[in-house]
Amino acid sequence: MLVVLLLILAFNTISCKKESYYEGQDATLRFSKDTIAFDTVFTSIGTATKQLMVYNPYHKSIKISSIQLAGKSTSPFIININGKQVNSLNDVEIYPTDSLYIFIQVFINPTGQNLPLMFHDSLVFDVNGNIQNVNLLAYGQDVHWIKNEVIKTTIWDADKPYLIYGNATVDTLETLTISKGATIFFHKQSNLLVKGTLKVQGEFTKPVIFRGDRLEKYYQDYPGQWGGIILLPGSNNHVFNWAIVKNGTSGIQIGAYNDFSKPNIELSNVIVQNMSYSSLLAIGAKIKAVNCVIADAATYTCGLIGGGDYEFYHCTFANYFGSYLGADRRFGYPTLVITNYYSDPINAGNNVFTDLTRADFYNSIVYGSNADEIKLDSSKSSALFQYKFDHCLLESKEYGNSSNNPPFTNIIWNKDPKFKMVDSMRFELDTLSAAKDKGDIEIGKLYPLDLKNKDRTITPDLGAYERVE
Repeated sequence: MLVVLLLILAFNTISCKKESYYEGQDATLRFSKDTIAFDTVFTSIGTATKQLMVYNPYHKSIKISSIQLAGKSTSPFIININGKQVNSLNDVEIYPTDSLYIFIQVFINPTGQNLPLMFHDSLVFDVNGNIQNVNLLAYGQDVHWIKNEVIKTTIWDADKPYLIYGNATVDTLETLTISKGATIFFHKQSNLLVKGTLKVQGEFTKPVIFRGDRLEKYYQDYPGQWGGIILLPGSNNHVFNWAIVKNGTSGIQIGAYNDFSKPNIELSNVIVQNMSYSSLLAIGAKIKAVNCVIADAATYTCGLIGGGDYEFYHCTFANYFGSYLGADRRFGYPTLVITNYYSDPINAGNNVFTDLTRADFYNSIVYGSNADEIKLDSSKSSALFQYKFDHCLLESKEYGNSSNNPPFTNIIWNKDPKFKMVDSMRFELDTLSAAKDKGDIEIGKLYPLDLKNKDRTITPDLGAYERVE
């Protein structure tokens, strides 16, 4: 009797196991997505991992006869199933109403071409003879890969983008020229360090762009993705024409503490914005800037520290950092900070004083989300502290009663310039802007075209953009 019971139990066990899989010819899986799409992928560098979830909708286990890449070993896509990196895997079981994770990456070999090329493959699933596909899509972009290189005199053309890993360092007495239309990508914490000279030669329709290497939509307006452009002591004669510098830590930094060489730079039609520290930082340097937008940083957008010589014409300084990220500006720093001293980084507690021979602002705007967006700090030293604001719109409670003070001439105090869309970092003027038609016409004639190549010689607006109805 016992033997008979054991035989019946064994038979039932086998029968249950046999019937435990859903075997209908209509068997279909469900997927979290029908297409896994990767943003542009730099060749020779793998992407971040994406995942696909595969669902069993039945109340019985289901056995997938095979999962495979259609392109097999020639595919640029890499899949991982149940901890195995494979091109295909057979007899994959999913329990009733359960799911399976598949992790996907893409690695594309250099193509030798500038324009992105599309790469397509698919994941093919076979369940009870029923075939289903999930599309895989990526765009591959060749780049010049610069990894911790010292650069001699050379020209970076726009044939392919440049991708900097670590630091790219322009050597002493050498010149790096970047041609119109070039794009420079930076990996996390990477920098362009310049001991010699940097010349950026963009044009209105073909600016030079400096940005992080994360191309996903989420990172389009995310600050702190890379380091900055650091113009080191001994460097000189830098020129930026038509450039965009965005989403880094310190956009452009020129000069250094305890260096008195006064490096100089000319900025024309340049946008520096969305930095996790500062957008433009000058330490005892010399700057001439025309038609520039210096905007959105976690501390000050523009710091002119430890003296120097500065001229700004038709520039927009704006700081609404974090409004598009749901974050606040840190520490309450104003948009514009000017000093003729700094704290000695070597001898703690001591200040180093250096002449501020000039800090002149014409037809410009300084505004932001704080009540005081200007800090002028001479620390009562004997060093020169000479500054001037002429035909400007300024936001400051501290200096707002300085209308009769010679450094402030023809000032519009504390009136909203009504920028077009601060959350999208668009600092053109709206129709009712208080900055409209308030510029000095003689300055407008000196710089007759705005940042969008619009004429401003009749009744110039303040800032980098001319409002044309």
